[in-house]
Amino acid sequence: MTHWDAANLQIIWQRLISIADEMAAVLLRTAFSSVVRESNDLACALLTRNGDLLVEYGRSVPVFTGTVAGTVTKMVEHFGVENLVEGDVLATNDPWFGNTHLPDVTAAAPLFHHGVLVGYVASICHVSDIGGTSEGAFAQDIYEEGFCLPPVKLVDAGRPNDLVRYILARNVRVPQQVLGDLDALIAANSLGIRRLAAVLEDDPGLDLDDVARAICDTSERAMRAAITAIPDGEYPAQIDLDGFEEPKRIVVTVRVTGDELEVDYEGTSRQSQYGINSASPTVGYTRYGLNMLLIPEIPNNEGTLRPISIRIPQGSLLNPTKTAAVSANFPAHAIPSVLSRALLGPLPTRVSAAAGTPFWVTGLRGQTDDGQFASILCFNGGQGAAQGLDGYATLSTPSNVSNTPVEVVESTAPVLVEQKTIARGSGGHGRWHGGEGQEVVMRSVHDRPIDVVFLTERIEHAAPGLAGGEDGMAGLLEVDGVRVAEPKGRIQLRPGQTIRLRTPGGGGFGPASL
Repeated sequence: MTHWDAANLQIIWQRLISIADEMAAVLLRTAFSSVVRESNDLACALLTRNGDLLVEYGRSVPVFTGTVAGTVTKMVEHFGVENLVEGDVLATNDPWFGNTHLPDVTAAAPLFHHGVLVGYVASICHVSDIGGTSEGAFAQDIYEEGFCLPPVKLVDAGRPNDLVRYILARNVRVPQQVLGDLDALIAANSLGIRRLAAVLEDDPGLDLDDVARAICDTSERAMRAAITAIPDGEYPAQIDLDGFEEPKRIVVTVRVTGDELEVDYEGTSRQSQYGINSASPTVGYTRYGLNMLLIPEIPNNEGTLRPISIRIPQGSLLNPTKTAAVSANFPAHAIPSVLSRALLGPLPTRVSAAAGTPFWVTGLRGQTDDGQFASILCFNGGQGAAQGLDGYATLSTPSNVSNTPVEVVESTAPVLVEQKTIARGSGGHGRWHGGEGQEVVMRSVHDRPIDVVFLTERIEHAAPGLAGGEDGMAGLLEVDGVRVAEPKGRIQLRPGQTIRLRTPGGGGFGPASL
């Protein structure tokens, strides 16, 4: 076992992170879907031979870094580690193998060094279409939501699996885009394998297990120290959401005992009969929310999870039964906010008010003379304020998905963006103001109907302020000046009709009078 001093450990740690960052650069530059290229809906990571998260791309969508290790581990268990060979790429989008939802595809490749398995690289991205209702929340089970790909060898010993590609292409609306995204995942993993192999060749004495042990142990010590600084006790909180068929509530109790912490979601609303349920993202956003509050300076890895246990009632919104619809898992995005509310007392300078929403999704699908189109557009709400910091306008929190640029909107679907402005005054007032949302007006310039899927939140329940701060302004969704009756639903946008959306503002922090 190597004795790692702080300097040498930091050097190798940053070198591994740079590999994940370079993988992401490949994925960003080669993906076909605008939601990946423009909105950064992706993650890249390196994992140990046991499937534990070691390092990640610094701008990864936070939920992915909490789910990738479990997904890769379950895929390896499915195939058997003894059946993996050099050149394999495993892939799945199955939520019940730890994946987030069907539109996200996780791909992983094993690294062999001198014939011995030493680790994995993994990439995840949101493809432009997955068949079924795709982004919609209105499916009532996973079978309606789209094409579910159980763990497969997307590449088998260096040879592409043409049968899998053929079957997938037949089940999606834009096969060239989807297969292009899969090729981007393969390319990112291929680069990761080459770069990680080069690190091991450069230093023949380097033991990746030893490096992983040092990184994860260091991170675990930092997390335990941060937990120890919180007085022992129970810290409850709750937050209300629009839901679908009925409003939903997330309830949490954070229990601290010494250097260990338990997050208990007992009391959370029952699962929905529609697709707003959250499976693996519950763990992902719990992990992210705690890391953000306790050790934001430490990169994510398996070590930060060791002192933390998570209890999620079966059959609840955050832990649905196996066949439940989960594609529109927006409630999970509220988890960091409810954790902030719970830990306001012991961590007043680190918590923040609720975000308006990480982003709203508008999916545009239809037919042209040249074939089908399917475009996913993202529009962010305002960030919640914190002590000493006003929230930023239109910043995705806790996700880091970027706003879709006007040029991309108009180039991927037959619509004209007539307005895109900051929704002034939509942030909650307080000593520190919540971030403002945005107002976007889009008009159909198509000669036939466009199928539009909306995925929104905080139209009925505004983002709550914190520590005496006021709530942000709720969102608004209209078509030709008439409020959309089901803002997580689906409509036909006729030629010339106009969509107007105003994303919610973030909550304010602290009483305004101080």
